[in-house]
Amino acid sequence: MKTIIYFLIVTSVLLLSCKEENLLQPYGVKNSVIPGTVSNVRIRNIPGGAVLRYDLPTDEDLFYVKAVYQSSRGVQKSVSSSAYVDSLKIEGLGNTNEYEVKLFSVNHKEEVSDPVSVTINPLTPPVETVFKSLDYEIDFGGFIVSYKNENAADIAIYVLRLDSTHTYFENYDAIYTSMKTGTFSVRGLPARENKFGLYVRDRYDNISDTLFFVDTPIHEDQLDKKLFKSLQVPGDVRWDFYEGSPEKAWDDVVSNGNYAHTDYPTQFPHRFTIDLGVDVKLSRFRFWQRPGDDVLYQHGAPKHYRVYGRADRPEGGTESNPLNGWTLLLDCNSIKPSGLPMGQNSAEDVEFASKGEEFSFSRDVSVIRYIRFEMLESWSGMECSTISELSFWGQKQ
Repeated sequence: MKTIIYFLIVTSVLLLSCKEENLLQPYGVKNSVIPGTVSNVRIRNIPGGAVLRYDLPTDEDLFYVKAVYQSSRGVQKSVSSSAYVDSLKIEGLGNTNEYEVKLFSVNHKEEVSDPVSVTINPLTPPVETVFKSLDYEIDFGGFIVSYKNENAADIAIYVLRLDSTHTYFENYDAIYTSMKTGTFSVRGLPARENKFGLYVRDRYDNISDTLFFVDTPIHEDQLDKKLFKSLQVPGDVRWDFYEGSPEKAWDDVVSNGNYAHTDYPTQFPHRFTIDLGVDVKLSRFRFWQRPGDDVLYQHGAPKHYRVYGRADRPEGGTESNPLNGWTLLLDCNSIKPSGLPMGQNSAEDVEFASKGEEFSFSRDVSVIRYIRFEMLESWSGMECSTISELSFWGQKQ
C-alpha cells in the first residue's frame, strides 16, 4: 500500500512539473540581457534593393539580425540573417526612392535590441530596366517582342489588346522568364488594326508603365495536317523505330509515347521529308519535344538541325548528293531557358517546351511545297532523333 501511495505522489509531482514548463516559449541563455546593436553598417545599393554588411554584437546568445522596412507598395517587410552571417539582402523595391531600414539584433528568447537606422538608395529595379528595353516587330499572325533582363530577374511580360468592342484592354498573353535576353512571339491575332500594350511585373508585384502601340498583324494560315504526307527520298533515314512513325509527328498528339523515332545508333545527319500538300510561303513552325523528365532536353531531342524547302517534287538527289535541289530555309538551335545541366529541368524549361519551340522564316522565303529536316545533334549526344509534334503556318498560294 505504501508503495502505491509513493508512486502516486511521485507521478503527481512529475505532472505538475511538466505543466509548469512551456515548451513553446523562446529558449536561450538564463538571465539573458537585451542584445547589443550591430555597428559599422556598410551599404551596397543594388537594382531594387541593397546589401547591408555590419559588425555583429558580441552577445553569446545572439540568434539573428533582422531588417525592417516599408516596401515600395507601403507594406511593412522584414528580412533576417543568421548570427553566423555578417550581411543581409533587401530586394523587391520597385523604384529608386530613399528607404529607411531599421536593423535589430535578436537573441534566442526573441528579445530585440534597440534599432540602428540606415538609409538605402536602390538602383533602378529590374521591372523598370526590362520595361525600357521592350521592343516589338509586327509579324505573321501577331508580333515579336524582344527584351533585355540583364539582372536575370524573375519577371513576367504581359500582352494586352483592345477587346472587340473597343471599350477595355484584356490580357491576351504573357511569358514568365529569368533569361537575360530573349524574344517571344504573340500569335493568333487577326490581320486587322488594333491597339496593344506591353508591361512588366516582378515576383514582388511591382508593375511597370505600359507600352501602347497600334499596328496590323500580317495574315497567315495554319496548314492543314491532314494534307501532310511522308516522303522517303535518297539520304533520308527511317523514323518508324521503337513504335514510332513519321505520321505521329503531325497527329496533334504531344506525349512521351507518341513520336517519330530514328533507330539507335544511327550516324548523323538524320533527314526526313514532308509533302505539305499545298504551295505555301511559310512564316513559322513549332517543334515539340517528347515531354517527360527522362527525355525532355535529353535522349534524342534535337538540339541543332536545319530546315530545307523546295517547290518541285524531289525526284533528283542521290545518297552522295542528298541535298541537290533543296534550298536552306533555317538553321535551328534549340534553347533551354534555364541552361541547367542535362537531366535537370526548371519549371520555365518545362513550360517553354510544352508550348512548342517556335522558329520564324525570313520574310523573303520562296514559295515551297516540300520541306525537309536534317538533324545534326541531339541534346544528349546520343545518335538518335525524336519528334513529338510539328505545326506549320504561312500564306497559302
